[in-house]
Amino acid sequence: MAIVFMFLRNVPPLMVGLMIIAGAFYAGRFFREIHSRSNGVAYFMIPATQLEKLTVGIVMTSFYYFAMMMITYVIGNVLGTFINNMLASVDFIGLNIFHHSPMQWKLFESTIAGTTVIFNSSSTPAYETSYSSLFKIFGAFLLVQSVYLFGSIYFKSNQTLKTFLAIIIIQILLVIVLVIEVRLITGGYSINTMSLHSPYDFAIMVDKIVSPVLYLLPLFFWIVSYFRLTEKQV
Repeated sequence: MAIVFMFLRNVPPLMVGLMIIAGAFYAGRFFREIHSRSNGVAYFMIPATQLEKLTVGIVMTSFYYFAMMMITYVIGNVLGTFINNMLASVDFIGLNIFHHSPMQWKLFESTIAGTTVIFNSSSTPAYETSYSSLFKIFGAFLLVQSVYLFGSIYFKSNQTLKTFLAIIIIQILLVIVLVIEVRLITGGYSINTMSLHSPYDFAIMVDKIVSPVLYLLPLFFWIVSYFRLTEKQV
């Protein structure tokens, strides 16, 4: 991972995507041993409550894994910048392949993709800068980890793949429900006919409604995971 971050240190979207994908595979396989008859008996014989075992899973897959990713990013960023500047000082037969670059911490900066442009009701672009990009990254990471951790407990085999397919199906159903709601509210399939000033206002309204729910979803999946783990039998 440090070697990968060496090459992707200045491309935050790819780094975030890589962390989320790698974390999903890790969380999706965390409780795989409880679905094996021999390993499951040994696991449930461990002198700890199901709550303690789940707490360990949450800490390992979410907080500990994210912290290790941040440390790996720091190592990869330092090494990548050092090697790049060292190679930039070497003359490759007159070819300027590498260029000196200062140490940058784009994953820790206030914004990931620069300034965000938001269109208000008067169609005049208003500029807003996010000062919590790392917090939002951790929030998204926490949500994905909680979902795949639940999938590792719920599905007996191919936990990561089945969880991914379940997420796709749920997203399709949510889109269908959203289309039906827009149809009932507006009488058509376009949000342009709404009483709101513009589609951007509709998007902002949906974001304000959905965001609090997304922050509560990890807690929901952890609670459901606990009940599923207590019901698990070998």
